[in-house]
Amino acid sequence: MATLPPRKSQTPTRICISKQHLTPLQTLLQMGFPRHRAEKALASTGNRGVQIASDWLLAHVNDASLDECAPREYIIYACPTGPFLQQLEEFWSKSRQMCGWNGAHNYVPHITLVSFFKAPDECSLQLSKALKQVVDMTGALLDRPLKLEPYMSQNFMGFFVAEEDANYLKRLALQYVKEVSNSIISDTYEQLDAIVACFPWCGAVSSGTRCIPRSSRSISLEPHVKSLHLTLAYQFPQAQFNALKALVETLDAGCASNWELRLYSRDPRLATKQVQKVVYPHNPHETDELELRIGDYIYLNSDVVDSSSDGWAEGISWLTGSTGHLPVNYTERTAESDAWTLHRVVQLSKSVASSLTSAEDLDIVDGRSISTEPEERRRQSTLHPEIIEGSSFEESEQSVEKYLRQTLKPCLELPSVQLLNSHNLSHQHNPHTPTIEITTNMSSCSTSMSKQVVDEILVEPPAAQPPRPDDTLSVHSDHSMHPCSLDASQTKNRKVYIMRHGERVDFTFGTWIPYCFDEFGNYMRKDLNMPKTLPRRKNSPEGWQNDSPLTNVGVFQANLIGQALLEANVQVDHVYCSPSYRCIQTCTSALEGLQQSGQHKIKLEPGLFEWMAWYPSGIPDWLTKSELIEAKYNIDLEYEPVQPSGELTASLKESTEQFYTRNHDVLLQLLERTTGNILVVAHATTLDTCSRQLTGGAPRSTNELRQVIHKIPYCSLATVEQVDGVWKLVEPECLPVTHSKNPRFEWNALATT
Repeated sequence: MATLPPRKSQTPTRICISKQHLTPLQTLLQMGFPRHRAEKALASTGNRGVQIASDWLLAHVNDASLDECAPREYIIYACPTGPFLQQLEEFWSKSRQMCGWNGAHNYVPHITLVSFFKAPDECSLQLSKALKQVVDMTGALLDRPLKLEPYMSQNFMGFFVAEEDANYLKRLALQYVKEVSNSIISDTYEQLDAIVACFPWCGAVSSGTRCIPRSSRSISLEPHVKSLHLTLAYQFPQAQFNALKALVETLDAGCASNWELRLYSRDPRLATKQVQKVVYPHNPHETDELELRIGDYIYLNSDVVDSSSDGWAEGISWLTGSTGHLPVNYTERTAESDAWTLHRVVQLSKSVASSLTSAEDLDIVDGRSISTEPEERRRQSTLHPEIIEGSSFEESEQSVEKYLRQTLKPCLELPSVQLLNSHNLSHQHNPHTPTIEITTNMSSCSTSMSKQVVDEILVEPPAAQPPRPDDTLSVHSDHSMHPCSLDASQTKNRKVYIMRHGERVDFTFGTWIPYCFDEFGNYMRKDLNMPKTLPRRKNSPEGWQNDSPLTNVGVFQANLIGQALLEANVQVDHVYCSPSYRCIQTCTSALEGLQQSGQHKIKLEPGLFEWMAWYPSGIPDWLTKSELIEAKYNIDLEYEPVQPSGELTASLKESTEQFYTRNHDVLLQLLERTTGNILVVAHATTLDTCSRQLTGGAPRSTNELRQVIHKIPYCSLATVEQVDGVWKLVEPECLPVTHSKNPRFEWNALATT
């Protein structure tokens, strides 16, 4: 048999083996990406592989700065984990809710070891490896809590690290200087010539031991006398001092035993920007507008946020790097560190209770999984998010969980509460989800109710209590069987119910008009959540652009609120509504649920319309009363509005204060004209503008208004009650309606490979 000659040319096996040894950078270069782009993508994504880097490059295809030589800025934190972190997260949340935003909210809880320094993209992997090498070389890990000493003044609150522990952390920082200097800084990397100035602790060491090459020896180093500290609050109004001081005093630093080193980097453009998180999607209507996706972050100039007259500002998308104009009220402020990239996490403690798993196992890009919100932080610590264009995050389920936990909290104080000790012992690692069993007798209930399971909380219904007039938890409650027995009108206290409209088509589907109307103007729905038909209007379909209808879900939401008000025996005597079609639909559906649609004609009040600064082109082309009557809406044709629509045209440039005053004055006129309870159906802003001054508050600033409307979802209901001549905001008689998102299903996705 002939001898098989060896093959000298490349074979598939050899090619495969050689490809397995390619670095991510080499792979990206083989894919055709330029070196500078490949290095920028790898640095921006924390060197987490080819897939995520290539996704980043595709997402940033329209990024004007993609080819700019702008080194990223790096920083090293010592971050607490475990029980101490949980305390700090609760403090972050409470201080922001009670006292407003201060400088500490811009970052995760931390002790700064190395201030921001710039490094070229090709050095990012070496900077990451150096952090691990430093801890390995040092050897000793913390086996006890860091000694933290509280400090409070009129402009700063925080913990200072005791000298012994501070020296330990400073040695780590200094060793990192040496490691980076020896392995990275060279004459070819002149971009790093400022790196040493960013290591605060180098001043304690003689210049002969720094190992800095000659390209960096000209740097001016000065001793850094600032003590290591963990900031809790700064840049806060002095009026908030006592409230913040009380919160700080609740913190127990004795459990600060778990710590980790983190290497972050940020886009250099972020240094002077304010970071906003997208809370509502937006599809551009103009070429200069920026597309907004849930989960994206936007970089804005802080002065623009406060000074914008129309609510629009120019921003930069973290997800795509694109620049464009956006509605600021579709975003909310978040920590700057949420938009950073986490490169490395190294444990400093022997007793590990890390908030993060190994950095190699996480796709943490620009800080997406490191939120300053406690609930979000606990949720995201189990996720592996990816930087994929168009990705979104479902937050409604977490909101439901948070609401249920608050609802169940009173149950924990019942005498019948029993901890399942045996089960609880097996779950000691998760103190946030205690296992609880509540056993009570519910003999008066007409139907047997099974146990409800929420995470690991097992709950049976509490014992039957005498029914309350506002009890909407069960349709079997006694008062619901006798709707006339507890008429709300018997309380004598006058009430105003202020309701936001339901889910709207344009916010749900984006640009919908070109796809749902043919060339003859005939409407065709493209989704089951779109209305089957639309009423005829003279300016169709253009008229729907600024006067969107409700989705079918929106109609259902409103009906649910009406049903709940019926069960609570709410009495409505007068109904007023914004002339926006979505509000009219909401009002009609709510009255149907309340079973009073035939009893009340809807009075259209243009003065209840939202802020005119959002409508620079003028008021929308609303449906006329005759068009609404033709569409079977029960409109009061004889009603004379407090503020006719013509007067709104003169308010196009109204300030926030003028907007509050307009809505407030309209409501006062309505209260003077009538007696009994009033239902007002309008917009998200209406819940605040029609209640704030009525209850003694002052009009909010533009920025405060934008922040508060983010907390008012579809069909929110606020109740204001007059008690002894004083109007007060009270708990509504019905529960809120909450649901998760449901994105569009594409059937052919099942056929793709």
